[in-house]
Amino acid sequence: MKPLLKPISIIGELLLFGIPSVTFVLVCRLLIPELNQEYGLHPALSWFIGGLLVFLPLFLLAFYLVRKDGYKSKNDILRRLRLQKMSSRDWKFTLLSTLSILLLTGAIMGISKFLHTQFGIPEIETTPSFMEFEPFRGNERYLLLIWLVMFFFNIFGEELMWRGYILPRQEIRIQKFAWFFNALLWVLFHICFGVQLMILLIPILFILPWAVQKTQNTTVGITIHALVNGPSFILISLGVIG
Repeated sequence: MKPLLKPISIIGELLLFGIPSVTFVLVCRLLIPELNQEYGLHPALSWFIGGLLVFLPLFLLAFYLVRKDGYKSKNDILRRLRLQKMSSRDWKFTLLSTLSILLLTGAIMGISKFLHTQFGIPEIETTPSFMEFEPFRGNERYLLLIWLVMFFFNIFGEELMWRGYILPRQEIRIQKFAWFFNALLWVLFHICFGVQLMILLIPILFILPWAVQKTQNTTVGITIHALVNGPSFILISLGVIG
């Protein structure tokens, strides 16, 4: 007998988003600066270590909760987390969503630059202080190998937890607007980045959950998340873009 998928309570979703959000704040505001100042680690390495302490537990927790709910076999777990192969329709949603996110993010940056030029309003800061570092030089480029590990757990940890585990249970309770409330809670998770960067992240924070619910495929969220975050970080870390 297959386990029954149950709706998630408001308290449940607040706890599952809230506890990691508080942890993320503590890691970004306390641990990462400590690693930089007291231990002299490269700022990027400090971010990778701090990120792993947040994203790896999310990854493991998603599988633990699914198994706890009664999904034991590999196929049942993949089906429950809605990890499916990408159809042509899924790819269309993925590419259009990614393009929309990039264009809207660019528009926000353009508006910010215009307001700065015309009215002297400070431009939106694109990088929080705990993530600031100079482009990698020489042997520092090997840090990208550590980034790949953190990046994997960042993308899969968040998507499996937020969209794979929580979103389907939200859909039972909230139905067609589940993606919107999932997005609001995802905004909460990024509070450690500060208000300015959260404004810049609005396109991905809302478009990605919408695309996942429309396609009913968590792989769509994983792909969009990776396409938006991965290449840009590599280009910045290598000094190709500022």
